[in-house]
Amino acid sequence: MSSTAVLAALAAQPLFTVTLAHLIYFVIAVLLGIVAETIIGWRLPYGILGAVLCAFIGILIAVLLPFHVGSEVVIFGEPIALTQAIIGGAVLLTIWHLATYRHWRHRHRYYRGYRYREYGERRD
Repeated sequence: MSSTAVLAALAAQPLFTVTLAHLIYFVIAVLLGIVAETIIGWRLPYGILGAVLCAFIGILIAVLLPFHVGSEVVIFGEPIALTQAIIGGAVLLTIWHLATYRHWRHRHRYYRGYRYREYGERRD
């Protein structure tokens, strides 16, 4: 078989397909990211998007590991390892927070509020 035929055969096959299970895991990652951002506050790098991305990567790593924690839950006909996904996302979020805490600890809150009587008035 020539190299052109091999490349054509590889190009015809998709490398990654997004399934309903992946979308459900992404929704779980969004919920974990929101909870982590609420608990930890302003100290996660890149805000809510960074927390969601970190949780999603943690979920994928935990689901692909050969051991299973808890049983699978069927959501919309897809078997979802819910306990394992939550643990994986939470563990990676915790590790990420602990690893980046020193660099991001002086960030300000998203909403600091106004302590002044009139809008825009600044007291130094």
